[in-house]
Amino acid sequence: MKLQKIVFVTVVAILLVNATSFAQKGKSSSGNCVAQGTILFDAFYGFPYFNGTLLKAAYASDSITTTSTIHNYNHFACGKVEYMISDNIGLGLEFTYAKVTIRYQSSNSLWYDGGIDKYRILGKMNYHFATNSNIDPYLTWGAGYKNTKVYDTQPGAGPDITINLVPVAFRVGIGMRYFFTDLIGVNAEVGMGGPIMQAGLSLKL
Repeated sequence: MKLQKIVFVTVVAILLVNATSFAQKGKSSSGNCVAQGTILFDAFYGFPYFNGTLLKAAYASDSITTTSTIHNYNHFACGKVEYMISDNIGLGLEFTYAKVTIRYQSSNSLWYDGGIDKYRILGKMNYHFATNSNIDPYLTWGAGYKNTKVYDTQPGAGPDITINLVPVAFRVGIGMRYFFTDLIGVNAEVGMGGPIMQAGLSLKL
C-alpha cells in the first residue's frame, strides 16, 4: 500500500510539472511571450481583394449583361506557421486564398457562373521587437509563388485561363500578436503584397 501511494504521488507530481512547463512554453527567461523554439500558428482573413473590386466595377458598367450577384470573398482561407530560430528571428510559411464569384444573365436570358481564384504560397522571415509577456510586434517580409485563374461557364467563353505573367508573390509589412492566455491570442498585420490588412487568431506552442 505504501509503495502504491509513493507511485501515485510521483505520477501526480510529474503531471503537474509537465502541465506547468507546457503552459510556460514559448516564454523566455525575461517573460516574453515568444522566444527561441516557439512555434506560432495564425489563421486570418485578409482584405481587400482587388480583382474582386475590379470585377464588380466592370460588370456594373456593362450595358449588355445584367448582373444577379457578385460576391467578393476577399482573402478568406489564409494561414501562417512560424518557428522562432532565436528570440527575435522567426522563419515560416504563409498561404492565402482569395476568390470572387459572379452569377449573371446573358443576352440569351440564360444564367451563368464565373469568377477569379487566386492563391499564394510564401516563405517568410519575421523580426520580432519590443516583445513583452503579452504583445509580440514584428516586421515581416517574404517571397513565393502565386497563381490566378479566371473561369466562366458560358458556352463559347473558352477554357479556364490561368494568369501567371509574373508568378512571383511578395510581402512586406508590420504586424502584432496579442496573447490573452499563454497559448491563444489575436493577430493583425498591414503590408504590401497580398491583402493590405489581415486579422485573425493565433496559437503558440
